[in-house]
Amino acid sequence: MIIAALALGLFSNFTHAQMIEDQFRQLTQSEAIANDQERYDDSRDSSSSKAIRVAPQYCEQGQILRRQPKPNYPEIVAIEKLCHQSINVDNDGNVVGFEFTNETQNRVNPRTAENGSERVYRFLFPLRHSQNIHISLTENAGIAGLMSHDLLETTIVLLPRKVIPSMESMTIGNREIRRIQLNTSETIDMDAGSGEIVEGVLVEAPMDMNPSRHARRFAGLNYTGRGLMIRVDRRAGTPEHIYTQAFNQNERIKEATVTYRGKTCYVPKDLIFANATNPDLGAYLLYANDQDFLQKVINPKCGWKLSLADLE
Repeated sequence: MIIAALALGLFSNFTHAQMIEDQFRQLTQSEAIANDQERYDDSRDSSSSKAIRVAPQYCEQGQILRRQPKPNYPEIVAIEKLCHQSINVDNDGNVVGFEFTNETQNRVNPRTAENGSERVYRFLFPLRHSQNIHISLTENAGIAGLMSHDLLETTIVLLPRKVIPSMESMTIGNREIRRIQLNTSETIDMDAGSGEIVEGVLVEAPMDMNPSRHARRFAGLNYTGRGLMIRVDRRAGTPEHIYTQAFNQNERIKEATVTYRGKTCYVPKDLIFANATNPDLGAYLLYANDQDFLQKVINPKCGWKLSLADLE
C-alpha cells in the first residue's frame, strides 16, 4: 500500500509538472491558427485563473529579501509580481487567456479616486479558437465605489486572425516587459510591473476620471497596425450585446465601431456577434473566416473594398 501510494504521488507530481510545462509553452510560443478548426462551441467555454512563473529570477530575489531581518514587504510583493503571470486555463488545462492590471499611479492611471482606480486588460481566446479571440478591457474609476457606476467595459477584436495570442518575458532597460504577440502577429510591450502599454501597435490614453458616470469616456485605445479593429463599449454590461437603453452618452448600444487605417464605419452588432440580441448568452464572432467576414459584412456595410491582402 505504501509503495503504491508513493508511486501514485510520484505520477501525480510528474503529471502536474508536465501540465505546467505545457502551459508555459502555450503561453510563450507562437501558434498559427489551424485552417481545419472544429465548429466553435460556446457551451464548452469555461475557464479559471491562476498564476504561472515566467521570470523565476524575481521569485528568487523575493525569497532573498524575505530572509532579511526587516523585510520590506511592499517591495517584495512588487518584485514577486514580476515573477508571475496571471493566465486563464480551461477544463483541459489549456491556456485560453492572460491578463494585466494597472492599479498603481502612473501615466495611464492617476489613482485620484477615493476607492482607487484600475485598468485591466484580458487577452482572451476561449477554446484556443479563432472565432472568439478578443481583448476585454475593464476600467474601474473607483469614484462612486459601486460597480454599476464605476465600471466601463470595452471589447476589441482585431483582424486578421493569424495566430493564437502569446507573450514572452524580457528585460528592456530598467523595465520588465511582457511582449505580447496579438492575433494579427503584431506586437505590443506591456510593463509587467505597472500594467501600462509602453510600445507597439496599441497606444493607450490616460483614464478619464470625470465624476459623471454618464459622460465619462471609455478607455482611449488607438490601433496603429496594418489590420482592422472592431470595438464595442458598455457601462456595466457586456459590450457585444444590443441594449434598449444607453447608460453612458459615449456608448453605441446597437452598433460596433470599425476602424481601418484612419477610416471609421459603424456596423450593427448582430451582423458581427452571435447572440448579440440575448445578453443571457455568450457573444462571439459569427465568422471564423476573415475573408468571408470582409466580403459579407464589412465591405457591404462600410462601402469598402477590402481583401485579406489589404490587412497585411
